[in-house]
Amino acid sequence: MAHHAASTLKYGDILKISLPIIAGSAIENLTAIFNTAFLGRVGPIALGAVAIGGIFYMALVMIGFGFGIGTQIIVARRFGEKNLKEIGHTLHHSAIFLLPLAIVIFCLVQSSGNYFFHSFLKSKEVETGVIDFMNYRIWGILFAFINILFKAFYIGIQKTKIIGLSSLLIAVMNIVFDYSLIFGHFGFLKMGVAGAGLASVIAEVTGTIFFIIYSMSRSDISEFRITKFSGFDYKLLGKIFKIASPVMFQFSISFGGWFVFFALVEQMGEIPLAVSNIIRTFYMIVLLPLWGYASATNTLVSYKIGSNKVNEIGPLVRRILILSIASVSTLVFLTDIFSHFIFRLYTDNLILIQACYPVLVVVSVSSILVSTSVILFNVVSGAGKTMVSLFTESIVISIYIIWTYLMVHSGKATTAKVWTSEILYGFIMGTISALYLKYGNWKKSSV
Repeated sequence: MAHHAASTLKYGDILKISLPIIAGSAIENLTAIFNTAFLGRVGPIALGAVAIGGIFYMALVMIGFGFGIGTQIIVARRFGEKNLKEIGHTLHHSAIFLLPLAIVIFCLVQSSGNYFFHSFLKSKEVETGVIDFMNYRIWGILFAFINILFKAFYIGIQKTKIIGLSSLLIAVMNIVFDYSLIFGHFGFLKMGVAGAGLASVIAEVTGTIFFIIYSMSRSDISEFRITKFSGFDYKLLGKIFKIASPVMFQFSISFGGWFVFFALVEQMGEIPLAVSNIIRTFYMIVLLPLWGYASATNTLVSYKIGSNKVNEIGPLVRRILILSIASVSTLVFLTDIFSHFIFRLYTDNLILIQACYPVLVVVSVSSILVSTSVILFNVVSGAGKTMVSLFTESIVISIYIIWTYLMVHSGKATTAKVWTSEILYGFIMGTISALYLKYGNWKKSSV
């Protein structure tokens, strides 16, 4: 399949790789939607607390996810070069870095997380909720990092069906335990916000067990030598770190920016925070296809360079862009039509629902911009130019945070005005990436 996809690269080939990843993202976001709907029934404080706790946890996971994307780029390059036994070797060395990192993050959050939340959250109730949630949630970090490595492997070798399956299993477990533990159904204790944290951990552990059993049972996986450790090679670790660490920092900056955005919105009060949390799930829905296409862009661009077919990258990227813009625009159109129905899933509070509409308009515009800029950005990182990606993200996020800060503290800011930072983000990132692809030297990069 991979070699066929590489030679012709029709729309169907791109979709074959992207759709399971999109399905996986869709299922994960469905979990977030259920979570938001359940907690909306607990109250606006629970909603705000899990929004901040959830984004904080995601920012930590993104450190590992960024390193995983770097690993995926190298796996795809080796797959393109038909150097299969190096793939297992690459994964082992990524694990040597990632798993101790997960333990360090866990210890840091356990020791100083409460102090950190106390120092910047204004509402005492929100702070208590965030701490209750994180006390359980942080136990999932090691399993999340193991799952990231499995995903990097399967996406890198263009066998993405397993990603959709694992996401489905994780989501089902998450929703069942969310319902049971938040409200105290099926004989469980009623845990509220803390239950949402524990449910997610149970789901992540299930995902890890599933990946291990699946990988051990597949005979066609043995050629990659993922179960045979052939000794430590510090040069290889250095090489992986050179490609993967900029992506790791880039994702941390990106999600850190998102976290700062919500922390700034929290200072505007509980209603703007609740509105922003509802709109965030909208944003996640309309951008669903984008993450699948972005992942496919990373893998296929790296695969093309590994197979010495750089001249095929231009037509490939044009096709991915058309798919990305068309998919995101369709979802924007549909969510805008059914917005009132979707808002009612989260809340019966009409003031809250009215406050969501102006923000929805802003997010509709930014989604279409971002659906283009993220693909261009992933061509750069897929080519192995991860330092350029890091530099771009740093500039864009700095402008994004400054803009948000100025809006929040202007005294006249509405929630919609604050969200215009997303339009700015999409525009600047797309412009810098396009200029680099036109004038930069990215076609000859070695990984």
